Amino acid sequence: MRGETARIRRRSDSQNTCKKVKKTLAGGRREKVYCLRITAMTVVLANMNSPQTIRRRGFTLIELLTVIVTIAILAALLLPILGKVKIKAQRTTCLSNLRQLGFSWIMYRDENNDYLAESYPVNNSDVWVKGNMTDPNDATNVDLIRQGKLFPYGQSVPIYHCPADNGVTIAGKVVPTVRSYSMNCFMGARDPQVGPIPSTAVDYVPFYSKYSDIPRPDQLWVLLDQDERSIDDGFFVTDPTGGIWFDMPAMSAHRHDYSYALTFADGHSDIWRVTDSRSYQVSVNQTEQPGNTDLARLARATVTHK
Repeated sequence: MRGETARIRRRSDSQNTCKKVKKTLAGGRREKVYCLRITAMTVVLANMNSPQTIRRRGFTLIELLTVIVTIAILAALLLPILGKVKIKAQRTTCLSNLRQLGFSWIMYRDENNDYLAESYPVNNSDVWVKGNMTDPNDATNVDLIRQGKLFPYGQSVPIYHCPADNGVTIAGKVVPTVRSYSMNCFMGARDPQVGPIPSTAVDYVPFYSKYSDIPRPDQLWVLLDQDERSIDDGFFVTDPTGGIWFDMPAMSAHRHDYSYALTFADGHSDIWRVTDSRSYQVSVNQTEQPGNTDLARLARATVTHK
């Protein structure tokens, strides 16, 4: 009985160890004793926080695989959404660029007695922009942008380029270009001896030299986002009969998901989405597609009959 009582007392003493600490206060006159009790729970908590315990509590293989799979699923769900956000942001920037160029076009008109900036590029110092994007020397030459008649009104090279335009392919190599936009070939005067452009435009107004010549400014476009497989000299040729893609607006998945921006003579801008399935097959200029609703829509907004 006495032995059992002794064991209980020793166990109690080990679980409630009391350590006396003496502290001499100011003046050296008094001292105070503090008793720090180290209980069994304190020992357990200390052991739990030891490095050995932390190492033992690491993730299992199944837990790690679960986390990886969860991250993969979330990425698969978010990537398409992020892709759409990027496309929308690029489309908004492109529309803003064309809107600014449209304002420059209007300011040029206001300062030139109603005469329009000219789109015809051949031997023409009054052309709205210079440079041919199929020429590797012109494609990267920002000075040709600055030499155009519209530049003094915007004075910004970046607004001539669509953020989704990756560049043109020249001799099998992709060359980044300084310009993505072109002007309606019927906007601005040119030498009447040149003849109708394109050849299918015989029954249509040859060109609009002054703003007052345009019968429906809110329905006729001035500038648009041109496909990199089609862009050249900034002179966008549209078949007014709607039979041939002489030039192509931006029509690809990476260029705003098969949509393109354009600005109109009254100053407003818009986004037009490609809806005819045959438009997805167009990859080069001079593609004949009579009856294509996308081509017909663009043709109606290009020029009027005589």
